Amino acid sequence: MDARFALLAALAIAPGHPYALLDHLQGLGIAVSRSALYRAADALAAEGLAAAAVEEGETGHLRRRLALTPAGRERLAAAALEALRREPLDGPGFALALAAAEAAGAGEAGRAIRERLAAAARRLTALERELREPGGEPAFRPMREREAARLQADIAWLQAQLRRAGSAA
Repeated sequence: MDARFALLAALAIAPGHPYALLDHLQGLGIAVSRSALYRAADALAAEGLAAAAVEEGETGHLRRRLALTPAGRERLAAAALEALRREPLDGPGFALALAAAEAAGAGEAGRAIRERLAAAARRLTALERELREPGGEPAFRPMREREAARLQADIAWLQAQLRRAGSAA
């Protein structure tokens, strides 16, 4: 996941100061360096995807507060859909993409989740068929059983996300 998407997503969820956004992203487990985040903030502002306003901090120093522009919200919706299609389900990028898609009003998020759900179901079906067949490598059976259990959990979680997205619409 790149710093630009992470920053756009964080801004959609809660506009703020780059340093606070960096703390938030790092707290989610998203590896973004301070320099990458500040470069991304400058680039997003230069492209008109984020608006920067200077305000006075608690101690009197000046700092930038960033917020998404309408163009930034459009870019985020497209980027969030792409992230929903490619980020690992168990990583922080997928969860951030889910929240960002909701915040940006990405109407196609349900379709992207259904695609991931279908792929997981196909893999689970193949694994279950493999596990039912006699023979095979007994040493690999525990790994395949673990993968099947993980896929079952992923499918249940994705179904819950679809229900949640449906009830929010």
